[in-house]
Amino acid sequence: MGIASLLASYGFSFGTGFAADPSIEFFNSTNIVRLHIEIPEAGLEILRAYEFRKGSNPEVRTNVAATVREGSRVYTNVAVHLKGSLGSFRPIDDDKPALTLNFDKWEEGQRFYGLQKISLNNSVQDPSYVSEAISRELFTAAGLPCPRATHALVQLNGLELGLYVLLEGWNRQFLKRHFANTRGNLWDSGSAGDINEALDTNSGESPEDRSRLDALVTAANDPDVGDRLSRLGQVLDLDRFYTFMAMEVMLAHWDGYCLNRNNYRVFHDRSTDRLIFLPSGMDQMFGQYRMTPTSSITPMMKGLAAKGVAQTPEGRRRYLERLGQLATNVFDVARITNRVNELSAKVQALGNGLRTSLQQQAAANGLIDRVVRRNASVRQQLAEAWTPLQFGPDNEVKLTDWRSSRDSGSPSFRRASNPAPTFEISASGSRAYGSWRTVVFLDAGDYQLAGRVKLTDPAYGQSVTNGGATVRISGERQAKMITVADDWTMIAYDFSIVGQADVELLCEFRATQGRAVFDGSSLTLRRRVSAKGN
Repeated sequence: MGIASLLASYGFSFGTGFAADPSIEFFNSTNIVRLHIEIPEAGLEILRAYEFRKGSNPEVRTNVAATVREGSRVYTNVAVHLKGSLGSFRPIDDDKPALTLNFDKWEEGQRFYGLQKISLNNSVQDPSYVSEAISRELFTAAGLPCPRATHALVQLNGLELGLYVLLEGWNRQFLKRHFANTRGNLWDSGSAGDINEALDTNSGESPEDRSRLDALVTAANDPDVGDRLSRLGQVLDLDRFYTFMAMEVMLAHWDGYCLNRNNYRVFHDRSTDRLIFLPSGMDQMFGQYRMTPTSSITPMMKGLAAKGVAQTPEGRRRYLERLGQLATNVFDVARITNRVNELSAKVQALGNGLRTSLQQQAAANGLIDRVVRRNASVRQQLAEAWTPLQFGPDNEVKLTDWRSSRDSGSPSFRRASNPAPTFEISASGSRAYGSWRTVVFLDAGDYQLAGRVKLTDPAYGQSVTNGGATVRISGERQAKMITVADDWTMIAYDFSIVGQADVELLCEFRATQGRAVFDGSSLTLRRRVSAKGN
């Protein structure tokens, strides 16, 4: 089953005018193209001079001219630049540099199977080589346009680079396949962060006009939770955004917009005058990294727009409803695992001589396992997500479901259960910010998070801001930090919730040396009740 057949099985229609589009057959083919890229030495020197820096504008990545051969086809004057971000960027002389190829930038009308622009992802963070394709097809089946993916074998100046994931480019040509009006801006997060940061513009007639983005920022920050959703709906395509949020969480896209303010595009659809979020960078999915297949379906959203929606009772309700619908209609384990096997067979058909062959098969099997486990976890959690945390007669709950989080630097973690449960965070000579976290759904009210901590040989170098250990809720920075605790020391943090909300609780340690041990048996959440019982 190719991509066209898979999407058709979900009820997706390509609409009119697509039969003559050669890119459809290209992405639906079981063949893997072989690209021979030739870059003159002068161009290589320019690419060697480029260094990736977090927050840098991808538009300043210098293009150089290349000749690209694929079978008997020759493409000349192709604009090529290095691509990739933290984790995936590789220099041009590395054995796996990621590249973007623009065929008509300097050669008007030149197309590669109908495409103006493609990207060659090195897939260094996805040894299965199929996560991007699977995830993009699922987002598209859910009704969110996403550039397509296939594979290519790449040779650069005679050197075999091996297997790549070939992606359709983000540009106006892509938008025309999905939207009637493509004059609006298409913003790219790059490495900039959230929508209130300086985003790059991939296309659009008014690249300097941020007015709709600014209106979205204002609406998402509206302190009136009761009015916020209405204001958001005036600038944001809320229906599609519920789908976007649900898909990112359902597929455990830890490095996307909602959970990490990364790997996304925002398109201003002028036909509705609404903003639409589109997903990107899906090479670590279904709990491969940082998240697990059993991660919460109601996490603390980091993206400003996602946080603004999820903090409203109606927004949370509609998000969970959409998640339930998509779990039934899109998260079809049999279809997904069959597609993983189909794409893996396409790679395996290249022969055992391919150095990635054995790794790919093992990684694909791991992906299938994560898909199955994530599906089961999502369905189980959906049955429980509507009920706030229940407290007993003593108004206290023991907290046990903690996960580690590497927040900055190089912390290490250890969980022990004997003779009593403990959660450790260690620093070993350099800045280490680490935490143990859990998410709870709470009713409106006043609460206290408490537990015991013990510190061993702590040190707080100049690189550490507000060092020490504490307990707190995510997003709050007013908690008291304990810097000395030779024996068990009780710490507590008081907070209040207005309306129902998902709240992320933290046990945190910031240091350059030493160890913090949190006593798991003492970690509790207490609902504080006034003398009148309110």
